[in-house]
Amino acid sequence: MFERYTEKARRAVFFARYEASNYGSENIDSEHLLLGLLRENEHLLQWIPKASPETIREWIEAQTPQRSKTSTSIDLPLSNECKTILKTAADEADRLTHRHIGTEHIFLAIFSVPDCLAAKLLLRAGAEQTKLRIVLKPQPDQPLARGSLKGAERSARNPVVDSIIEIHGLRRNPQNIRELVRTLRAYNWHWNKSTWKPRDVVINKANGRCSFDLSLAENAGSFMLVKGGWTKDHCAVCHWELFESTDEHGTGYTNGQHWLCLECYDKFWARNDFISGAYGEMT
Repeated sequence: MFERYTEKARRAVFFARYEASNYGSENIDSEHLLLGLLRENEHLLQWIPKASPETIREWIEAQTPQRSKTSTSIDLPLSNECKTILKTAADEADRLTHRHIGTEHIFLAIFSVPDCLAAKLLLRAGAEQTKLRIVLKPQPDQPLARGSLKGAERSARNPVVDSIIEIHGLRRNPQNIRELVRTLRAYNWHWNKSTWKPRDVVINKANGRCSFDLSLAENAGSFMLVKGGWTKDHCAVCHWELFESTDEHGTGYTNGQHWLCLECYDKFWARNDFISGAYGEMT
């Protein structure tokens, strides 16, 4: 379900899991998701005029039972409320004709579950979802959007801009795909087919940010090593979700830093004329 998520949105969910562990919760609840969003995207604070992240955390601690922390290696399920929020985030992105699902879409989706603790806290903090919706309304240069004079002129010169590339059955904007492929081709990467496995990460205890530099764990006072803590990744081109699995989600191509799903590798590397051939006007 996370293949459309931006990197920030994925990290927010990862931090929500971390927050749930710190609170000793058996589930990742809406309040943990809210904390994860605020930790990852500070720009959301402008829509919460009456509270800081610290204040919201204090409100949560006052309304939730205190339990012993659970291990970050334990896989915590999403609560039903969180599942609804994440599903609605996709609807929010679709409504705004946005290709990716970002932290702002998840933030808006929280209000779809008015009885959850996160929604109640946001209302208490004076959250302004209406203004955020106005800011996020579809713009002419958004993926798959049309209607502006500039966009019409561009399409007249280059009709393929309005064409669609399908990857994993989802429609993709050719311009966006072209730029991503060009960025990856800027270096002569060797891509090796590999089975995706969870990776160890180090978490900064002060702010929850993670790093793959495992040497940081030597500073045990400030950093914590989490074995297998990085449980998901995504394709650098289409954001197809990669995780430990026996199906196509569990296998891809990597250059040691980035990953490509099987379909994107086949289209853009194994068939390196895909862009210059089928979509030649784009190059």
